[in-house]
Amino acid sequence: MKKIIAVVLIAPFILSCGSGANKAVREEVSSQFVEATPFKTLPEETQGLIITGIGSSEKRANFELMREAAITSAQADLARKIQSGIEAVWKRTMGDLSEYKKEGFNEAESVEEISSLQKSIVDMELKGPWQIQEFVDKESGRYWVRILYSDSLVEKWTKERMQSENILKKYFIESRINEIKNELQKEIDSAKQKEAQENSKISEILQKK
Repeated sequence: MKKIIAVVLIAPFILSCGSGANKAVREEVSSQFVEATPFKTLPEETQGLIITGIGSSEKRANFELMREAAITSAQADLARKIQSGIEAVWKRTMGDLSEYKKEGFNEAESVEEISSLQKSIVDMELKGPWQIQEFVDKESGRYWVRILYSDSLVEKWTKERMQSENILKKYFIESRINEIKNELQKEIDSAKQKEAQENSKISEILQKK
C-alpha cells in the first residue's frame, strides 16, 4: 500500500556543488518536472495561500542519494514558482505606486531590477527548514518530495527589498519616498500576519493522516 509521510526537514536550498555525486544528481533531475506526480493539488494552492515544489528520483541502492535528488528537484521547482511570484508582486506594487513614479520611468531598468530581486531572494532567503511530504511508490521504487511554502513570504521578501533607498530613488519622486516606505511597511506587516496563518495551515496539512 502506498503511503505519504509528512515530515519537517532542515536542509539548505543550495546543495553542495563540490562533489561529483551532487553534480550527477542535478543532471538526473533536470527532466523530472514534466512527469505526473502522486500528489493531489491542495485547495490551499488554488486559493493562493501556499505554493509547492515537487520533485522525484528514480529508485537506487543509495537511499540518501535518491532522497537528495528528489529534494533537489523539488527545490528547483519551488524556486521557479517563487521567481514568477516575485515578478508578479513587483509589477503589481509598481502599478499601485504609479502616482509616485518619476517621469520617464524606465521599463527596461524595471525588468533588470526584477531579475536582481529574483536572484537575491532565491540565493539568500529560499532555504530550510522545509516543511515537506515524502512519498515512496512501492511499485516503481520512485521517491517523491513535495515542499510546502507560505505564499505570503514572496510578497514580504519582495516588498522588503523594494524599501531599499537605491530602488526607491531610482524609480520614485524623492519627496514622496518616506510616504512610499510607510505604505510598503504596512503591506509587509500584513504579509507577515498572513505568513503566520499560512504556516499554521501547512502544519495542519502535514498532520493529516
